[in-house]
Amino acid sequence: MEQLFADYLDNTLSPKQKQELETLLTNDAALKKEFEELKSFYEGIPAAKEQEPNANLDLGFYMMLEKEKGAEQKRKEKQQKGALRISWIHSPILKYAAGVVLLLGIFWVGRNTADKNLADLEDLTQIKRDMQQTKELVMLSMLKRESASERIKAVNYSYDLNKPDEEVLKALIKTLNTDPNINVRTAAAEALSHFGDEKIARDALIQTLLTQQEPTLQITVIDILANLGEKRAVKPMQKLLQNTDTDDFVKRKAQESVRMLTM
Repeated sequence: MEQLFADYLDNTLSPKQKQELETLLTNDAALKKEFEELKSFYEGIPAAKEQEPNANLDLGFYMMLEKEKGAEQKRKEKQQKGALRISWIHSPILKYAAGVVLLLGIFWVGRNTADKNLADLEDLTQIKRDMQQTKELVMLSMLKRESASERIKAVNYSYDLNKPDEEVLKALIKTLNTDPNINVRTAAAEALSHFGDEKIARDALIQTLLTQQEPTLQITVIDILANLGEKRAVKPMQKLLQNTDTDDFVKRKAQESVRMLTM
């Protein structure tokens, strides 16, 4: 209702609304009293005086305007510098330069690391070579011992050798052909099969097939040559088949191996 009174006093009501409000005030004494009090309050508010701006006010305004312009100019310059730094950071020239520096750094580190690694690799190779020679000497020494178990240990020690030299292979071949103990000779045959890529080892196994008399050793050598796929062993096996002294079980094994190698 107060808003309606205010609109009436401000003369913003439509004629119809104004007439309705006046009728309502005429019929309602309490409402009319409230309206009169509000009217008195409005009339007591002094009207605002219009003042002409003086020279000091104009000067202050323009000083404030110039100050704001200066601040705005500084902000723009700061933004431009920031944009320039960003564009420089992302420029192709800087990226190329950074790439060159990175490559040079990698090359330098790699070169120094490679030299160090090469030296370490040479040292490691020499250590492995020394260990190989030590193992070979130990093995050759143990093969000369009287105990058969010690000689078997020596033969088995050869499995730790990556690529034994010819002296070691010849020692195994001698053990295969001459050792008085059948178990030591069998161990030597199995050790030679471990170095089956060496021609000297294959040749020795083929030759010993006709000289060995113990059936268990003959069967071991036949199996080794068959597994190696050594076709040159077919003729020695056929001779075993023709030999009347050959054990029947050895003949069956030789016959199976010949069939397999000639397929």
